[in-house]
Amino acid sequence: MASGVQVSDECKTVFQDVKMGHKYRYVIFCISSDLKMIQVQKKAEPGAEYEDFLADMTEAEDLCECRYAIFDFEYLTKDNQSRNKLIFFMWSPEKAKIKQKMVYASSRDALKKALGEGIAKEVQANDHGDLKWESIMEIISRTERT
Repeated sequence: MASGVQVSDECKTVFQDVKMGHKYRYVIFCISSDLKMIQVQKKAEPGAEYEDFLADMTEAEDLCECRYAIFDFEYLTKDNQSRNKLIFFMWSPEKAKIKQKMVYASSRDALKKALGEGIAKEVQANDHGDLKWESIMEIISRTERT
């Protein structure tokens, strides 16, 4: 782990809950204020909408803070088949402090490795345009088989 930041066991457990049981719609992770541990900040119930996720990301931006997130993305393919993909987000708003951006960037791979298999796509988001539903669908559709 390049940054020395550890990943809490709860992060791993909650990720498995999303991956295997769709127990949460999304999970937001943050690095503790002492910059030593990645921890779960929020678990959203399965009925949560993408707009709720956007509101939580906006709240982090208003605090000038970075976040990681996993979203259980449900969508329809071009031929109307229902699909789910787990999308990993690294939210690094432009207003965040440089040190925080560096710690989040250098800890990202440690978190992804600790979570294990199951992440379909990764999104680096720096502004709301990167978080738009249409932007995520474009990323998914680049490799989607129909």
